[in-house]
Order: sequence, then C-alpha cells, then structure tokens
Amino acid sequence: MKQYLWIAGALVAGALVCFKAEAAPENYGLVSVGYTDFEFDGGSDREVAYSVAYGHKIHRQWYAEAGYLNLFDYSDDGAEAEGEALYLAVLGKASSTTGELFYKLGVARVDVAATIPCGTETASASCSFDNGIAAGLIGLGFDYYVSQNSMVRFEYTYIGGEDSFSTNMLSLGFRYNFN
Repeated sequence: MKQYLWIAGALVAGALVCFKAEAAPENYGLVSVGYTDFEFDGGSDREVAYSVAYGHKIHRQWYAEAGYLNLFDYSDDGAEAEGEALYLAVLGKASSTTGELFYKLGVARVDVAATIPCGTETASASCSFDNGIAAGLIGLGFDYYVSQNSMVRFEYTYIGGEDSFSTNMLSLGFRYNFN
C-alpha cells in the first residue's frame, strides 16, 4: 500500500512540475524607433518616434504588453508641441519557424502639450495647453527570430482618439526575451 501511495505522490509531483513548466511566464522587453505621421486639432506633421515596452505571455497565443510611446516633438516658428502616450494592449500571435506574426489591440492615454504664438504684431503672446486624450490602438507586425532570446520587430501601429487625434507609426525594434 505504501508503494502505491509513493507512486501516486510521484505522479502528482511530476504532473505539478510539468504544469509549472508549461505555465512558466515568458517576459520580454522592447525598444523601437520609428516614423510617425500625426494629426491633432487641424495640425499635422511627420516626426521620428521611439517606444519602450514590457510584455508578458498570458497564453500560448496571447501576450499582454504595456509601454511608453514618444510620438512627436515638434518645433516650428515659435510653435512647439510634443506628444507621448502610455498604452496597454493584448497581442494575438501566430508562430512560425522564422518568427511571430502578431496583431495588437489596446487603449492608450495620450498627452499632447503645445505652445503657440497667439498675440498680434504689437502685443505678442503665447498660448499653451496640455491635453490628455483617451485613444484606441491597433497594430500589425512581425517579430523575426535572431537568436533564442532576441528578435527584431517590424510593426505598424495606428492610434486614434478624441479631438481628431490620430497617428500612424511604422517602427523597427529589438525585442529581448527574458526567459
């Protein structure tokens, strides 16, 4: 009888170890640089952008990703504007031998700050505002395997939100898998 209990205990322990190995989280860090085309309240421009993100595997085909985007830093004839965002997204993926094709759906909090000249020729003044915008995020990309822990990411992202805010971003990044 003790033998059967020992065997049953070993089987349960083995199953728990296998389950734990299967459920081990996969985390990654991402740094990317890209090109963004943005529109906000009648103004538009094209700028270089960058982002950093942290991702966590929540299922064999799903990641959760949180990140920071520096969307634009614009300056022209006394007018200055900058936009940055924090986002939370889920990524659905399809793996292959060369990489992972993914789509991204999420929400973002975009902060747009601007200072523009608003006076007359005789009385010059500048007006400024800082606006927080709720936005939706959608993207499509591919993570190309470079080695076991590193990947190169090609990605297109669209962010659209309140006050006619929209941006299209095309980026190239480096992803490092921690596990």
